[in-house]
Amino acid sequence: MSDGMINDLDFEKRISELDDRGLLEFTARQVFGVRKTVTSNTSRIISLESKSKKILAITGGIGSIIGAAVVSVINHFASK
Repeated sequence: MSDGMINDLDFEKRISELDDRGLLEFTARQVFGVRKTVTSNTSRIISLESKSKKILAITGGIGSIIGAAVVSVINHFASK
């Protein structure tokens, strides 16, 4: 078990063996772990949101146009 990871069968077996309180505590630990990870990534999200909205909008628009063009070309050749 490297890094505390277990395979799916062991995981299912361990979950089914837990009583109600044990399952609640396990779930609470998992949620807390995920919340801690999300909180540490918040600074990256804030730095992304602080960028110019105009630049992000232009970049998103260009990406959408390129994506639509690729899909159109694929549909054109796939229909023939």
